[in-house]
Amino acid sequence: MEKKKAGFALRVNEEITTLFKQYGKPKKYVKGDIVVKQDDYSSHVYIVLTGEAEVVRIDKFGNENKLAVLSSGSIVGEMGAFLNNKRSATVKAHSDVLFVLECPNQMFIRGLFNTHELTYRVLTNYAERINDLNITVSMHYQARVMLVIGHYILSKFTGNDNIQEIKLILSEINELSSLETFKVIEALYNFKTLRAVEKLILPPETNIIEVVVDNQNLGDETEDNGGLVTLEIDGQETGVITTVVNKERFREQMRRLSYV
Repeated sequence: MEKKKAGFALRVNEEITTLFKQYGKPKKYVKGDIVVKQDDYSSHVYIVLTGEAEVVRIDKFGNENKLAVLSSGSIVGEMGAFLNNKRSATVKAHSDVLFVLECPNQMFIRGLFNTHELTYRVLTNYAERINDLNITVSMHYQARVMLVIGHYILSKFTGNDNIQEIKLILSEINELSSLETFKVIEALYNFKTLRAVEKLILPPETNIIEVVVDNQNLGDETEDNGGLVTLEIDGQETGVITTVVNKERFREQMRRLSYV
C-alpha cells in the first residue's frame, strides 16, 4: 500500500513540524486507536510525528475501504480547519505506536501565518484536489452523456449482423435528451475513439465532415493556395447522422460506462 496519495495527504518537513510544536501538543496512540472518526466534526489538525496512521472510509454498506497509510510529516484534517466540516474518513494508528501533534483549528491557522512554505503547500494541495475533482466530474458527465446517446443507438439495433448502419435523427435525440448538438457529436466521437462506432458522417449543417481513406482519418486538408478544400458527401440528409456501429463492441462499452 502506498505511503502517500497525491492530493490526499499533505506532508511537511522536520523544520515545519518543529515550528508547529508551539501550536499544539503531542499525543500517543497504540495500534488500532482512532485518531479521528468519519462523520465527526473537525476540531483539530494532526501532524504525524513518528509511526504510521491508516486512513479508511466506511461506505454506505458498512464496508471499510482502506485509502492510504500516512507516515511521518503527513497532515490530517487541514481542510477542516477552514471549513469546519465533518471528517470524510477515519484515521487510526497503524503502527504499534503512533505519535501525532494535535493542533486546534485556530492554532493551526495561526501557524500558517508564520510559515509561508506550509501555506504554499496547503494551497498547492487544495489546487490538486480541485483539479482532480474537476477531472472526475468531467469524466462522469461525459459518461452520462454517452449512456444517454448509447441507449438511443441501442434502440435502433435490428437484425443479427454485428455491423449495422444506423441513421440518427438529431431532432429526436435533442427532444429526448435535451442535449445540445455539439454534445451529441462529442459523445459519438468518444464512441468512435473506443471503436464502438466504425464510421461517422455528420449532417452538412454542422460543417464537420470526416473522410476516411485507407483506414486513415484525413483532416484540415488545404489547397496549394492555403484555402480549405471543400469536401462533398452526396446524399447526406440534413438533420441526420449516419453511423456504422459494431454492435458487440458497442454493447461492451455501454456495460463499462454503466460502472463509471
